[in-house]
Amino acid sequence: MKARLNEALKALMRYPRFTISLESFILILAIYFSLLLNQSLWGSLIASQSADAMTVSLFMIAMVIGVTALQFGVLSLLIYRWIAIPTAIAILLSAVSADFFAKKYGVFFDMSMVRNIVSTNSAEAGELFTLSLLVHFLIYGVPGVLLLSIFRIKPRSLIKGLAFKLAMIALSLVVTVVSFVSVFKNFSATMRNNTEIRHLVLPMSYLISTPRVLFESGVEAQEELVPIGLDAARQAKSGVKPTLLVLVVGETVRAANWGLSGYARQTTPNLAKQNLINFPYVESCGTNTEVSVPCMFSPWGRKNYDEKKIRSSESLLHVIARTGVSVTWIDNQSGCKGVCKGLNDIEAKNLGTPDICPATGCYDETLLRGLTAAIKKEQGNQVVVLHQLGNHGPAYYARYPKEFEKFKPVCASSDLGRCTQQEIFNAYDNAILYTDYILSKAIDLLKAENNRNVVFIYLSDHGESLGEGGFYLHGLPYAIAPKDQTRAPMLMWFSDQFIKENKYSKECLMHRAKEPAHHDNLFHTVLGLMNIQTSLYDVNWDLGAKCHH
Repeated sequence: MKARLNEALKALMRYPRFTISLESFILILAIYFSLLLNQSLWGSLIASQSADAMTVSLFMIAMVIGVTALQFGVLSLLIYRWIAIPTAIAILLSAVSADFFAKKYGVFFDMSMVRNIVSTNSAEAGELFTLSLLVHFLIYGVPGVLLLSIFRIKPRSLIKGLAFKLAMIALSLVVTVVSFVSVFKNFSATMRNNTEIRHLVLPMSYLISTPRVLFESGVEAQEELVPIGLDAARQAKSGVKPTLLVLVVGETVRAANWGLSGYARQTTPNLAKQNLINFPYVESCGTNTEVSVPCMFSPWGRKNYDEKKIRSSESLLHVIARTGVSVTWIDNQSGCKGVCKGLNDIEAKNLGTPDICPATGCYDETLLRGLTAAIKKEQGNQVVVLHQLGNHGPAYYARYPKEFEKFKPVCASSDLGRCTQQEIFNAYDNAILYTDYILSKAIDLLKAENNRNVVFIYLSDHGESLGEGGFYLHGLPYAIAPKDQTRAPMLMWFSDQFIKENKYSKECLMHRAKEPAHHDNLFHTVLGLMNIQTSLYDVNWDLGAKCHH
């Protein structure tokens, strides 16, 4: 039996192999990418055209040639004779994976998405490996690997090989330019009106973005954050008790499914019983955590968005800590994205027990344990941030204990394509039910704080697509993202004591909540509530400013 197996393996290794030049090998790879792994790109380009069929056909031919030539040039910079086949296979398999997520979920591989992927933890990544992904690899990956494996690369001297490589790169650039110039009117209009389309070019989009993200992340990790709010000072008022502000940063909860905001289903039954203020119209800073969290904690926000400046500077939390206020970040997700760097940072999983920390990740109940411990340690002015796992997809069913499975049947799979939209909605809404429970329990806990004035704020980092328009999950470029990804819920709860001693009008706050709000409001609103003065503070962005006497 063993001998037969060895013979079979040897037979498989004796398949015909062809010796070709490195340039021919790379061209075959580039054509494979263009014909099989860029359907999302070609579909988007066709959808963006409004001309007659002949014009569109000529445009598409030019685009296919130009993109293929450009891919050839980029791949030529990465693939060298002595490691050509393993390098090509590695790029191919990564491109097959990227193609799956582009087709399945409408993912665009811009820098923010790549940064989001790089920061994803192993548990989150594991949820994305589904049967559909395996089938996709069998259809597009295996044939590609077999194709690349039949070739041998023709040997050349180092100088001759380098000369050929430079010549082919130059030729690819010429072909690219000629192709795009030949349809320049159409090309320029398409790229101007649909700038996000370039992020669908696989594998070039992430091959260019990934090194940039890794380099920037490495630099950010080594560099100290640029200080902001050096003039910050807390204005102490005689006879006023210290303030405890608890801020919950939600994950992937969209406003459309928030019971308090008029959703057909009551997904927030416990919060509905609390005497709180709900903000139904809140725009997020971004469409993924990597963008939204640093943005909402910065003074620049979406209105003056500067990614490099935001990521390299201190956050709202650093400004608060500078005034002597105790600051704690408790995380049940993939980190604070730099906004709590150098501050007290606690991982919720270290607070959990097996009953609330299954293999799929800790339930957000761990955050309540962290909150209880944090407020017991401090009696003065304090800010505690709870970062939820919330509704992180695609495994919505794994975000809540079974007793919260009210809406049935649920999509009990990470492969959303295997579920009906109603099943996806059911699992997603059940996860919101659990968030409702967590938030209401946190408020009940804070009601027992008699020695401090208490403020409780919840806001989700971004929304989610649940199949509308063929889109799933989140992370689309902000300019083209549907409202389901950019509208998120927010609420505030105040102790009666806080309202009285700090002279706020609750009626006024409830009236303000009916007006549109934005993540950009958070920075200035928190400073106002904590009575912190700094030149960074903008009264026009403080949601409570007009209600404070």
